[in-house]
Amino acid sequence: MLRTAALSILLLTLAACGEAPMGASEEPAPPADAPASAKAPDYSGDIDVIGTEPFWAVKIRTASVALTRPDAPEVSNANPGVRIDGEQGVWDSNGLVEDKGRLVVRLTPGVCTDGMSDRVYRFYAEVWIDGETLKGCAEHTAVLAAQPKP
Repeated sequence: MLRTAALSILLLTLAACGEAPMGASEEPAPPADAPASAKAPDYSGDIDVIGTEPFWAVKIRTASVALTRPDAPEVSNANPGVRIDGEQGVWDSNGLVEDKGRLVVRLTPGVCTDGMSDRVYRFYAEVWIDGETLKGCAEHTAVLAAQPKP
């Protein structure tokens, strides 16, 4: 019996020295609280930006970046393309016509809610126009279309 136990221990020890199972890594696993590798935010495609109190909206489209507010004329500038600043996406557009101002939209990744609906947005938004800062939320237009209507 003692001989059988010793033989079992010897076989288990030898088996432990063999190759790791397929797909197993010899590297130790990272600690459970290690940060996951961050994927760069996607700022491509159509994006809708909204704010409340007062209500306003920005539509970022391939050709334009347009701001609408209830008591002001629409500002629609050519889309200069997104500039990546760290994790943030920035659109800095100047009006093609003199009376249209500089419009800057900055999106920052994070869970944002508009406070008026059940919609969840993946970006915080800041919009600068004529010395005024507007704060709100932003999301890809297609993602919003799949969520409940406000």
